[in-house]
Amino acid sequence: MLDIILLAVVQGLTEFLPVSSSGHLVLLQSLIGGHEGDLFLNVVLHAGTLGSVLVVYRREVGRLLRLDGAARAYVLSLVIGTLPAVAVGLLLKDAVEKAFAAPIYASVGLLVTGVVLLSTRATREVAAPLEPWTPRPVAPWKALVIGCAQAVAICPGISRSGSTIAASLWLGLPRPEAARFSFLLSVPAIAGALVLQLIDGDLSTRTGPVGLALAALVAFLVGLLAIRWTALAVVQRHFWKFAFYVIPLGLVVLVVLARSSQG
Repeated sequence: MLDIILLAVVQGLTEFLPVSSSGHLVLLQSLIGGHEGDLFLNVVLHAGTLGSVLVVYRREVGRLLRLDGAARAYVLSLVIGTLPAVAVGLLLKDAVEKAFAAPIYASVGLLVTGVVLLSTRATREVAAPLEPWTPRPVAPWKALVIGCAQAVAICPGISRSGSTIAASLWLGLPRPEAARFSFLLSVPAIAGALVLQLIDGDLSTRTGPVGLALAALVAFLVGLLAIRWTALAVVQRHFWKFAFYVIPLGLVVLVVLARSSQG
């Protein structure tokens, strides 16, 4: 069960912290062994993290479900922001899978993530609207740019939350709204990935029902913490400091790969 807990903790943390979940999960699965290619376990882990978004932003989700004019406009922004990732996922699926098979892409992606995070230090402060939150739609062109940042993050090593929050800050969204829009945008992204896994994959699993339930619960609870930590870091202007983790990690991976190729 320890291996299941480790996978769930890594999934819950790295899905929402700006450090790239894809590279971390692949690395951990290769280290502990026994769960490579366990598609159904991956589905359960992602379902757990999806649940954490819905809980943390339950008020916003409930407000959007009213489907009045303001809610519909905000949902349209989320739809526009989701389209680039859908296009990349469908049209470049084979290329993305090849990238995941080559660790060097993940190491370079981590370095890219670090540079993106560091760049947010230069963004200007924008006054946030007063609470309670009401849907204020993101301009369609801004939603599209943020969506393109999310689509680029399909590449291994590039953080989805890091890319979308950084893009939102550069486009002038207030810091609380940048985090909020990024995490609400993750709902269709994670849900879409789940649907694709369910359609395309072999859903057999080597993990028993107790292990699956534990995986979902741990990923859910850790995801709750990760979302709040990231949102707090964005608001308090500490977001860029995650670069001091991903850049050294990317460099270490590059050095290890270079040495292994020479050996």
